[in-house]
Amino acid sequence: MFSLKKYSTILFAGVFSFNSYAVNVLKANTEFKKGNYEAALPLYEEGAKLGNAHAQYQLGVMYLKGLGVKSSAISSLIYLSLAGKQNYYNAQRIVAKMRSSLDEQDLSLLDKAIEDERAALGNYQREFLPELNQQNLDEKVTFDGGKALTQKVYFEELVEFQNFDDELLNSGGFDDLDGGKSLDTAIVVTNPGFLVVENDVASDGSVRYVREIQKSGNARRFLDAYKLFPLGQPKLGGASTDFVHRAYLGAAVNDQFYLNDNLPQLYKETRRVLRTAKKEPTLESLYEYAMAMVIFPWMESEDNEAETLLKQLAEKGHPGAMYEYGLQLYMQQKDIPEAIKWIAKASKYGLSRAEYRLGKLLLASPWVINDEKKALFWFNSAAEKEDKAAALHVAKIKLTATDESLIDVAGAIKHLNATSSSQSLNPEYQYLLSISYRLRPERDFKKSVELLEKAISMGMRANWDTSEWQALLSKMLEGNISVIDL
Repeated sequence: MFSLKKYSTILFAGVFSFNSYAVNVLKANTEFKKGNYEAALPLYEEGAKLGNAHAQYQLGVMYLKGLGVKSSAISSLIYLSLAGKQNYYNAQRIVAKMRSSLDEQDLSLLDKAIEDERAALGNYQREFLPELNQQNLDEKVTFDGGKALTQKVYFEELVEFQNFDDELLNSGGFDDLDGGKSLDTAIVVTNPGFLVVENDVASDGSVRYVREIQKSGNARRFLDAYKLFPLGQPKLGGASTDFVHRAYLGAAVNDQFYLNDNLPQLYKETRRVLRTAKKEPTLESLYEYAMAMVIFPWMESEDNEAETLLKQLAEKGHPGAMYEYGLQLYMQQKDIPEAIKWIAKASKYGLSRAEYRLGKLLLASPWVINDEKKALFWFNSAAEKEDKAAALHVAKIKLTATDESLIDVAGAIKHLNATSSSQSLNPEYQYLLSISYRLRPERDFKKSVELLEKAISMGMRANWDTSEWQALLSKMLEGNISVIDL
């Protein structure tokens, strides 16, 4: 039996310190499994502060057993109680057993400490987590008047573009912007032309920031052609907005009969995924099966089987399923609050593509109160995991934020330099570089104009709406300023 009375000062001082760092509970798990408890500790602490129940549970276990920290029953009880409040694993059972050895006064002290920590955590989380825009929740985004975007892109639609000159195809900033490794398990086959991508849909309908989710074989021609054509312009209540899209290209559009007759290796792989999930139903095998059903709906034995399975896996703590389930709800506009909740939960694990998406929601979603500071936190966290799209958005906020306290030209230049080799063909990279030359201490107006002209030219070839950039260029050149080579 232990007593909390002599520790009351420590209890009320709290167990958390509230400096913010990049989120990476997934890396913490890796370090924990290796026995590197001291390396795992700060990573779990950051996740716990953001409300990640798994991180809270792990900290409770570490303090209980003295793994990487001095053993502390008090800290263990607080962390495990916080995890138990979210019904995580067996946290409630462990807490109940530990509480049984305390008297009423100790329990009163403990409950007060837990409530104080919950209040402090709530204040901290409000600095970083999304707040719903209640007035828009009942409204739907439309796309050129339509209710949804086309997901399946057929080979026949792309054949005429297969022989485009490589230089033309690559001139519009078509580099893949996927940073970090996806947790998705790809269906790997040798047959060419299997590709699933996720991309932003800008307010002009243009395809931007494409990341490859699953692919196999030579699918470049599909991707290059897909990026050339704008999708329906997303609008809510007549106002332009941004959206997110998932597209299935090449062999990803075929039915089971075509696959069986023409792509037997791919068909066999889908059957293997099914057999493995049925025979050895682990979280990972079931997730692979759910993703296969998302790509190939004909694999479903009942309506909404993939969505149902993703939800079950998300509730069991699979970060990839959390993100995928939330994204599916968001794209289908079925339950926006639930969608944002699960995308945020996946972000709390440090899943980079979820962090990037949460940052985008905080910048431009009509259903979220837009907040540049919160978005910057999640973009920064994803950028530290080498997510290139996130890094570019960090630079954008640091150069163009309406909140002047977020302007950081030197920091933006650092991110632009880090992405220069991969993003030189991206029109927005050239645009941001132009702004940086106008704002940096060694201001170079000539270079800024040249880069902006380049961004406009590249953007137009990529079918982007560059009118805002053109207006900026006109403003920069007004007053008969001439830019000449010396």
